[in-house]
Amino acid sequence: MLGGDFADKDCSSYKVKKEGYHRALKDGKLSYSSIKNLIVFMESKGMILEELTKDTLRRLKITGYLGKLKLYKCRGNRSWKGLVVGFPGAIQDLTPEYIGTPYLRKILYPILDLYINLNKGENLPCLYILGRRFNEVFLRKFRFLNTLIPHVIILSEDLIKSAKRKKHEVQNSQSSPRKEQYYQSMLCEVMRTREGLKIYTTKNKHLNIGYLSHEFSTVQGTKRRERLDILGYELDDHSLIAFEIKGPEANKVEMENLFFQGMEHRDWLEENKMAIKFAFDGPRGQRIHARKRVKLVLGFFDDSVIERFDKLRAQAIRKDRYLEIYYVKLNEFAPIQIH
Repeated sequence: MLGGDFADKDCSSYKVKKEGYHRALKDGKLSYSSIKNLIVFMESKGMILEELTKDTLRRLKITGYLGKLKLYKCRGNRSWKGLVVGFPGAIQDLTPEYIGTPYLRKILYPILDLYINLNKGENLPCLYILGRRFNEVFLRKFRFLNTLIPHVIILSEDLIKSAKRKKHEVQNSQSSPRKEQYYQSMLCEVMRTREGLKIYTTKNKHLNIGYLSHEFSTVQGTKRRERLDILGYELDDHSLIAFEIKGPEANKVEMENLFFQGMEHRDWLEENKMAIKFAFDGPRGQRIHARKRVKLVLGFFDDSVIERFDKLRAQAIRKDRYLEIYYVKLNEFAPIQIH
């Protein structure tokens, strides 16, 4: 499974629960394997990471809670230079139960202060947050930094695993044409071709969609991460595309939720498109243009929802006039024009 929701085998979690994240960090009881893997990945993308020494941190008056995290200055491509903050630990160690809001409040301003101090010598447009996996409570505390720092980039091992994943066939691609996986497989196969998957949006305009991934982990659900059916990109303008589908066996409730599921995935991609570009494309890659808005494509068989989707789309665009939402009917293994 993509970005697997498997249990991390690290045994540090019980210590964290008993002592708190900061104490476990201070006592060296957390695993650094995820941080090491993410650093190696960043270096494979052409970036140069220099760990900030204790002398540097003392000179900048960075001590206490923040000083125990892994801190680096990232150099290389000038648009991607920045401060790197690594959070050691397994999946369980980074949950609200262990890491806690009080701890996060104690490090937010020091992170911003360190970023500002490092920027006095050179322009560093990015702040990277590294870790095994981050939940919504954790990320919410860092969102306000987007108003103060040009790019806050969350790099998790889930995202890196998705980017490294080989482009093998979608599972169950030989299943019955009544199954959703059948159409997911067919769509991905066409998207992998040089020409991509062509979807007509009007009589004279169309999208050409290339393949990036499938069953792509996005937002954290109540028990596990939600998964986007297909992650693609537009071959012409290089925008990211969230492609969510429902097969011919989808029931009424599933069809009614298609629009909301797609929007949830699309909004997550919009918020994290810099991280996605870095992971899939690298700083010098040409497939993904991070300044382009993420598009949403919904694929389905049931004609009865078209009028309802029209109303939902119109309402969404009234709130965001740059939003692009397209939906297509899947017919005989290929999408045909609907809207």
